[in-house]
Order: sequence, then C-alpha cells, then structure tokens
Amino acid sequence: MHLILFFNGWGMNHHIIDKLICDDCYKVYCIDYPYLTDHIDFSKYEKIYVIGWSFGVHYASNFLLKNRELNCLSIAINGVPYIIGKYGISPKMFKLTLETLSKDNLKKFYENMGLPLEYFHETPDLDRLKIELEDILFDFPNTHHTFDKVFLGKYDRIIPYSKQLKFYEKESTAITILQCGHYPFEIIENWRDIIDQENEF
Repeated sequence: MHLILFFNGWGMNHHIIDKLICDDCYKVYCIDYPYLTDHIDFSKYEKIYVIGWSFGVHYASNFLLKNRELNCLSIAINGVPYIIGKYGISPKMFKLTLETLSKDNLKKFYENMGLPLEYFHETPDLDRLKIELEDILFDFPNTHHTFDKVFLGKYDRIIPYSKQLKFYEKESTAITILQCGHYPFEIIENWRDIIDQENEF
C-alpha cells in the first residue's frame, strides 16, 4: 500500500479533492489546517507521496524537513515554500487580505482562484481563516525542502506563475505547466496524473 499525503490550501477542506480518482493501492490523507500528521503510522506504507497545493506547499516543505528519514516523492502544485515575498505573494497584498477579510472578499478570492463556487456554499469561519493567515505571516521559514516535481498553472492569479517559475527553475526541479489558474483540479482528474509523468494538460 502507498500513501498520498496531501497538504491542502488555505481555508480548504477535503471536498477539494473528492472528485480525484484514486486506485486501490493508494491511501489518501488530506491534511488541512493546522496540518497535523501525528495520527499517521508511516511505517505501514511502502512509498509515500507528499503533495502540497497552494499554501499547503509551505506546510509540505516543513513536514519534509522534519521527516527526512521517510521514503518520499515530493510534489508541489501552484505554490512555493515561501508564500510571502519575492517568489510568492507580496507582503502588502498578504497583509491587505488579512486586514480586509470578509465573506464578500473571500468570494472574490475564490473567483480569482478559478474555484467552482459550489465550494462557497458552506458558511466560512472567518476567524479561523485569519488565524491561518497569521500563522503564515509570523512563521516565515529560513530554509526549505527541494521538491522533486512541480506543477504550475500558467494562469495562476493568486501566486503569480512567473514568480513560481523563477523559483523552481533555480531549484532544478522537474516542471510541468498546466493550462489552468490556481485551482488545478478541473484538469487534474486522477492522482496518477500527479504522481506519474509524463502527462499532457
């Protein structure tokens, strides 16, 4: 049995990956905020795929740095380990998002992601979302894990594609360009689309 450890994006829950097809040989754990993994027995799995999407790339990087002994293939999707700054979201924009967070602004954020608005039917917990943002703001890493593979949405409006591309080109990471925005799971339909290479999107 293989494990897919999926580090989710900001404010997301497991429904974001409900439509992804998964073969019987894989067990999927969707790790949401606060991104705890203590309940997982990693020794049960032959191979571990650590996949981060969006802000989850930051937390996947932290996890991999702390668990170097695990036999993992690491994959980043539309995100970088340093969410704020030169290769991510500008500090000004990040703080503005935190200071002006509201239901209406969150809806605009989802629209900019390219996220189907069916995910907006649940009433958001704005206080929890603010805490998540504050954790990122005050937990800036000074090092990171180098991912084995990365998928970048060419039309990403949340973490600009051009910034991500510059970051991963200097990392010598295998890069796949997706014809999508920040939300990639309209064109990624199967976990094997992420784990296996070489796929055309």
